[in-house]
Amino acid sequence: MSPPPGYTAYGDGNVGAYGSFAPIGGLAKALRVLIIILIPVLVIAALMYVSLKGTADDFVNGDVDSGEYADALAPYGLISILSGALQLALFVLTIIWMFRMAKNAVQLRRSGTWGPGWAIAGWFLPPCVLYVIPYLMMRDLWKSSDPESGPDWKRNTVGMIVHVWWVLFGLAPLAFISVTIGNFRLNQDGDNRDTAEDLVDGFATTLGAAAIQIAAAVAFLLLVTQLSARHKRTINEG
Repeated sequence: MSPPPGYTAYGDGNVGAYGSFAPIGGLAKALRVLIIILIPVLVIAALMYVSLKGTADDFVNGDVDSGEYADALAPYGLISILSGALQLALFVLTIIWMFRMAKNAVQLRRSGTWGPGWAIAGWFLPPCVLYVIPYLMMRDLWKSSDPESGPDWKRNTVGMIVHVWWVLFGLAPLAFISVTIGNFRLNQDGDNRDTAEDLVDGFATTLGAAAIQIAAAVAFLLLVTQLSARHKRTINEG
């Protein structure tokens, strides 16, 4: 008896019945590389900020002039630009990664509340700062990516790393929302005294925000690694 159309033996890769799935392994690898680069950049930025605080104190007290403070500020501005560029690249790749997994979930007949389009729209719709929709979509993707699951996939438990990532990325930063305004002033070509005063006054808050950002990056690295591995097993990729 000949096999049914589209049949492929188990383990034959992305052919036959698996040919319609979008691969996510390359994207996952690129995401991990970018995060691994970003984490030390964030750590260096935090250490530079600690060092800069002393110069800012001296400038506010009149012990150094504006030129010396500007010279000390410049490297921190450059590392901030590098960090921003890495995070922008991560944002774009994350959208594509989530979109492909959501499309694969449709092919698996495990489409949840948040379809592929939400991989894009979810990041821009309110409440934007909390990223509630991306969190809910990650939950769906985790459940639908269980290789051992059947029609009752919606009953699957969600990995703790999904919740940890959202707490660090979506909830905890709310405690440091004022830092965004302070850092915006710090990176502008305004009066150096204003930026120095912002740095001194908001030092502890900014350092706390930096620590949360580093922890969120580590959590996202674990999330990308674990969710991608689950999803690849489910679609029999690689």
